Amino acid sequence: MDTRAPMQIFDPANSATLRPWLIDHVCRFWLARIHDPAGGFFENLDALGAPVANQRRTTLVQARLTYVFSHAYLLSGGDPVFREAARHGLAFLMRAARAPDGGWFRAVSVDGATLDNTRDAYDHAFVLFALAWYCRATGDRNVIQLADATWEFMQQRLADPQHGGFFEEFAPGRTGVKLPRRQNPHMHLLEAVLALHVATGEKNWQRRATALVDLFKRRFLDPQTGALIEFFGEDWSVASGDEGRLREPGHQFEWVWLLFEYSRAARDPGIVPYAERLFAFGSQFGIELGEGLKGVVFESVDAQGALVAVTKLLWSQAEYIKACVARAEWLDDAAARAAIPTHLALIAQHFMRPDGASWHNQLARDGSPIAPVTPARVLYHLFLAVAEADRVFSRACG
Repeated sequence: MDTRAPMQIFDPANSATLRPWLIDHVCRFWLARIHDPAGGFFENLDALGAPVANQRRTTLVQARLTYVFSHAYLLSGGDPVFREAARHGLAFLMRAARAPDGGWFRAVSVDGATLDNTRDAYDHAFVLFALAWYCRATGDRNVIQLADATWEFMQQRLADPQHGGFFEEFAPGRTGVKLPRRQNPHMHLLEAVLALHVATGEKNWQRRATALVDLFKRRFLDPQTGALIEFFGEDWSVASGDEGRLREPGHQFEWVWLLFEYSRAARDPGIVPYAERLFAFGSQFGIELGEGLKGVVFESVDAQGALVAVTKLLWSQAEYIKACVARAEWLDDAAARAAIPTHLALIAQHFMRPDGASWHNQLARDGSPIAPVTPARVLYHLFLAVAEADRVFSRACG
């Protein structure tokens, strides 16, 4: 275990240090290492912070990083370095990852060869999310046409006309429904269409968000506990066995933030009780109360709240922060507001590596690092959580 103290990433008593750390340290650190002039971005850093050179590019990671640098451009006050990074990511996606039918391949090589021709609903959600933020950052409305075309593809190839929602994937020549079905792609589709509503002001994106929230209320919630169900059968019945009983605290908290964002867009306060039940379940069962990393979010529990995986992932901590931001902003929850810097300090103490910009992605219950590689896909979670914390604290100080 690396026992060196992590670099001081921010001053818990001074929220004004959050944005400089995020933009000037974290984003520049990552961009300097993962930018590949041949196309797109490398997708992992090793334990020493060096890029893991690989020719494989996934649509998921390339889209998430395009989002990160688009948002960084806005938060930096218009630093052209980040605008160019976002343009670089989007250009690669359009050159190499877009399929002739309007969808997006799951994985390609840096030279544009198709490595996996599956069109994955989860990936498409992040393409839409990246396009929304790229539009916000650059003012380029042409990418909204690309978002419209992507949504149209999803309606043609991924939408489920019988049971609602979207199938997991489509691949030419492949038949049958991939099981189990998941709430997860729909959660990120909600995030994407809400972002597109903000970027465009178009009501159709809000209507799409409402349809996804309706599916959430009808299918994704356990009516007994108010917790989020993860896995399902073809008809959205709860999956059998351990899959059907699994609950991920990080996703409970992620939906909390999203439901408040939906309430903002739709002016629908009726969604708040759903968010309250999610937060209550995640807080009661999903947070370490013992001596091992007290206050840190567990990886998974079961439907009754019993621990399934005692490990801790960075992304789950980021989603807890976002949930607390939402509660602080909309419910004036003083405890949630106080939890934001406290949880950021826990991330700094237990997850961040000595460079102060990369992290141990998974920890054992006692805090020992498990995964040597730092995946670039998780930068999206950390960036958005810190950006949200900065936003709510900046508003309070303004």
